[in-house]
Parts: sequence; structure tokens; C-alpha cells
Amino acid sequence: MHMSEAEVLDLEQAIRDNYRLWNEGKRDELDRLFRALGPEGFTIEYVGSPAVDGGAAMADMWAEYGGKCTTEPLEVIVNGAEGAAYVANRLQTKDGIVTLPSLETYKVADGRLTIRYFHRTAH
Repeated sequence: MHMSEAEVLDLEQAIRDNYRLWNEGKRDELDRLFRALGPEGFTIEYVGSPAVDGGAAMADMWAEYGGKCTTEPLEVIVNGAEGAAYVANRLQTKDGIVTLPSLETYKVADGRLTIRYFHRTAH
């Protein structure tokens, strides 16, 4: 299946909107965005751990980082129905802001959205 250029641009915009909505604290709009991209459901995988239900993962992420971490997509690349983002996650700590990089991928297929997060882990 080939996606039209407009659909490719829409995926890039959706990926960028995801970070904007997170930063603005718009949880309901974020949930709607994920439902629009994955009407049949979505999963989030922290690479190295099993994929989990996207709604549950978002609730956990929001509880831990909502309002404490902002995101800046430094680069977003979309090819067809898949996109990747290089993100600077700026976490507010008691010692100031710590920037944690991540690589995040988005795949839309068969009505489902698959999100994968690559984060540095403690060794």
C-alpha cells in the first residue's frame, strides 16, 4: 500500500503534535491523537521490555513525568506509514533540568499504532 504525500505529512504532523500536546499538558487531546492513529488500538514498547497496552503505558508515563518533563523533537523523519523522532527529554529534578535523549518510532499498520522508545538504561 502506498500512502499519499498528504498522509505522510499528516503522520509527521501527528508525531510533532504528540510532543506539543504532552508539553501543553493536554492529556485528553493526546489520547484522541493516539486513537486517531490507531483506531484498533496502540501499544508502547520500551525497547528491551515487552510491549504494553498504550493507554495503560500513557497513564503510567503521565503519572510519573506529566508536568515534570518536557519534550523537544530535534528531528522527525517519516517514510510511508512509519516515522522516527530524535527527542530531547528535559526532566526537572531537584538539581535542575537534566536532558535525556531518546529515539522513538511510530508505525501505523492495519489500524494499529505501535510506538517504540529507545532510552539509555543504567548499566
